[in-house]
Amino acid sequence: MPRDAETDYPPLMREQLSALLDYAADHGSGWKDRLRKDWLNPMVHPLLSLLRNSHGPAWLNQFEFPE
Repeated sequence: MPRDAETDYPPLMREQLSALLDYAADHGSGWKDRLRKDWLNPMVHPLLSLLRNSHGPAWLNQFEFPE
C-alpha cells in the first residue's frame, strides 16, 4: 500500500525544504531523478541524506513543493 506523503512521513524541517529547493534550482526539471542517484553517493548534502533515510524514494516521487 502506498504511503500518504502528508501523514506517514515526518514533516520536513525548514532547513530540509530549503536544501530541496536549492537542489531543485541547481539541477532543473530532472532534479528528483538526480537526487535519487545522489542519495547513493555519500557526498550529497547531509540534510538531503537525512531525507533519504527518513522519507525515501517513494516519498520523493510524490513530493511537491508547497505553494
